[in-house]
Amino acid sequence: MTGRRPASAAIAAALLAASACSPGGSPAQPDNAQQPGARTDSKAAPAKVGAPASEPSASASAAARPAAAAKGERRCGWLFNPTPANWWLADRDDQWILGTQGGESAPGMEEMPDMSTAGWVETNGYYGYGCACMTITHDPATRRVLRIADAEPKPLKQCRSDRSLPRPDEVAPSE
Repeated sequence: MTGRRPASAAIAAALLAASACSPGGSPAQPDNAQQPGARTDSKAAPAKVGAPASEPSASASAAARPAAAAKGERRCGWLFNPTPANWWLADRDDQWILGTQGGESAPGMEEMPDMSTAGWVETNGYYGYGCACMTITHDPATRRVLRIADAEPKPLKQCRSDRSLPRPDEVAPSE
């Protein structure tokens, strides 16, 4: 029996070493790996407004963005939704892309209130534009909104009377 123990120990050690290096083994997970038990279906519960984004593209480190954009900024202007899933906000500084058809939408879009309650101009069926104020985190280089913390419809007259805003017919569709 004494001859078997060393052989068993050697085999066990070899199996352990082989499983650690094999594709079916248990290698250490990378930092961006999904946690066990996390939902992977596309119908996961919607993110709460202001909740951290779970998509890798939206979770770029805050150090890579200017401090003001990382904290979130209150922006008011024309909110456009000319066709399904295409949304952007045109304020006095620029146009901020909230979502594109076939592309990504900023986390928080699903929590936006009905933006037509304070007035809405229909330009394509019920699609069109209105006036809104939003607190957003954005990437100034790409003009993409990374997160919507809150959104509030405003009366059309608020945007119409703001001389720092372009007229809605002067705003070109966002890229």
